[in-house]
Amino acid sequence: MDKTNLSELFTRVQRRDKDAFTQLYHDLKQPVFTIIYRIVQNQTIAEDLTQDLFVKLFTAPPDSTVKNPRAWIFQMAHNLAIDSLRKTQPANIDDITLASEERMNAIIIKTDLERAIATLSSPERVILSLRANGGLGFSDIASITGQSLSSVYRSYRKTLKALQTLLNGGTL
Repeated sequence: MDKTNLSELFTRVQRRDKDAFTQLYHDLKQPVFTIIYRIVQNQTIAEDLTQDLFVKLFTAPPDSTVKNPRAWIFQMAHNLAIDSLRKTQPANIDDITLASEERMNAIIIKTDLERAIATLSSPERVILSLRANGGLGFSDIASITGQSLSSVYRSYRKTLKALQTLLNGGTL
């Protein structure tokens, strides 16, 4: 979804348009969930927080002063996840049942990636998720995290190199 379409949907949501909200939800629920999950490291909590975010968005949409709806939504996701961490301890991911060899390979790759991501610091996971899953630019990420643009960029590049090393069998 491009920025113009998102802005139009966001404006319609502010006017309580249920169809626009439904479309916005379907387009952004997965990246919002992923960003929250990367922070809280718990599927159930991430699902609950994702639902909370969209309920709040529908029941109390922001006013028209929001210039970048995508960044605003991911800022809200980031804040909800951080608040949740302050209240709870992260838990392990539930076991996954395998249906086929193809699914097993996909799960192994996902598990390897999740384990590699879990070795990252929380700020590194946040930056990676906001960039990769949220589709945000470095300036938006810097604004959300309160870091300088150059710091965010360096951290992102360092994180990608660390993940590549880990996924290739190396250690940090």
